[in-house]
Amino acid sequence: MPTQPTVAPIPEEKAGEPDEEDDPMAAKWKAGDRVYAVWAGNGCYYSATVAEVYPNRTLMVNWDDKELSHRVMRFDQVMEPSEDTAAWTPAKIDRRVTVKDTAEKGRCLFVNEACEPGQVVFVEKPVQVALPALAQKLWNAMQKLHEAQPLNLGTITFHFAALMSQLLLDQESIGVILDKFVPEPDEDAGEDVTRILQMIEQNLQDVWDMKEKPIDGKRLQRLVSAWRYNSFGHHKEDGLVLYNRISMCAHSCDPTCCWSYGDDDAFVLRARVALKAGDELTISYLQDEDLLKSTAVRQQKLQNWRFTCACSRCSLRVDLGRGFRCRRCRVGILYASADNGLEPCRVCNAAPSQEDTQTLLHLEEEYVLRVENLDKTDVPDVETVYQAAIDIFERHWILYVMDTMLWEAYREKSLADAMEHQRRRIEFHEHYYYRPTFILAWCREELGDSLQTQFPHRKWHFIQEFQRAYQMLAILCGTNHQYTASPYNKLWQASTSGANGTANTNAANNNGSAGGNTTSANA
Repeated sequence: MPTQPTVAPIPEEKAGEPDEEDDPMAAKWKAGDRVYAVWAGNGCYYSATVAEVYPNRTLMVNWDDKELSHRVMRFDQVMEPSEDTAAWTPAKIDRRVTVKDTAEKGRCLFVNEACEPGQVVFVEKPVQVALPALAQKLWNAMQKLHEAQPLNLGTITFHFAALMSQLLLDQESIGVILDKFVPEPDEDAGEDVTRILQMIEQNLQDVWDMKEKPIDGKRLQRLVSAWRYNSFGHHKEDGLVLYNRISMCAHSCDPTCCWSYGDDDAFVLRARVALKAGDELTISYLQDEDLLKSTAVRQQKLQNWRFTCACSRCSLRVDLGRGFRCRRCRVGILYASADNGLEPCRVCNAAPSQEDTQTLLHLEEEYVLRVENLDKTDVPDVETVYQAAIDIFERHWILYVMDTMLWEAYREKSLADAMEHQRRRIEFHEHYYYRPTFILAWCREELGDSLQTQFPHRKWHFIQEFQRAYQMLAILCGTNHQYTASPYNKLWQASTSGANGTANTNAANNNGSAGGNTTSANA
């Protein structure tokens, strides 16, 4: 079955459908057109390419996932892809946003007009996409060099991308990349750059003639750093993508924007919250799952970009993701404070003693290390740690991590147990970070799937979960995205089924939750 549905409802077949001559405004498809088309297996739209067009207003498509069934359909079962996925011109982008210098963070990006949640701020094409296929022989040689002695960055992708910029881009595009932020603009060529250049000169003259096209080591090092601090991992292959305006977006652990990929690796930036003209556009450099970890953990991870986050969440005096069960009343919660202490209990108002505070913080360090080293496939061990941890912690991010492991472990063999861990995941997420994320949306959708299976008579309940998932994904990636299509189709099928919600359950569940076990925001 095709794997990329969209959410438009299926048009009903009309009696006396006009032919092409009677309806001059009708779509005139041709071979090679990109479309969304109805797959008759479940009545949902999926992405495809037109293969052949027939005189009787029908056509054949090639499904993107190579599915071979239900390829022929009527014209009214085909529609154009969303305009939200096509890259804007630079001039159009510059009308929407402005780059400004700030005292605290350097150059940042600001919106010029108000945007509603889910509205596209702009869509930008890449300056360059650096994939191994661009120079496979060079990629393979660099991999062998890395295997013999690992590069200091732990990967060859940044150096390979820098070389592709030097080899393939015009001077204007190279200038765009060299203009990007790097912590050390005057950095000399490092050991890795020197090793790679020597390898090229000695073994790859057929790929790169260093005499005809000499490479300045210092300039290449600057390109490497520009790729390292400003690029995104490619969403399908082992490579990198770099954009111009998007690279001006600063990080926030409570970002104003979210993003997904569009046509030809375009970057689709959407407003996550309501924006006013002049508001800063921020994204998260971290994965969604990392936004649910403590302030200290987030700030440690952000050291990869050589800065200390001072966003609104990181500046809070109390970290609501580090909760401890009150040792006095055993009901309330003690939250960790920025000064390495614990707040008074929010139920009995008792303040922990210095000794209790130190004991709990020390236990936290031990449990964090233990959880980070858990093997999620060793379910009994995870259960043992979890059982011990819930006696000490409450609303703590390490419990969320273990709830995730246990949800995944039990969803196929003990759905009732799995649902309780999923419920706890949702509860913690909405307590600690209440904005829409892909993780939260998929948790809602997966809970809806489970409720529909376990309690088919509670139609109101699983419909509510599908609806919440759909509304969040509509903000995060738009109503026509494949991820949004999954809860939408389940919502539609559940709403039109019988009273117990079972009539179309199989078709809905065959689609699966769009996110599955994925934890990244970026589709």
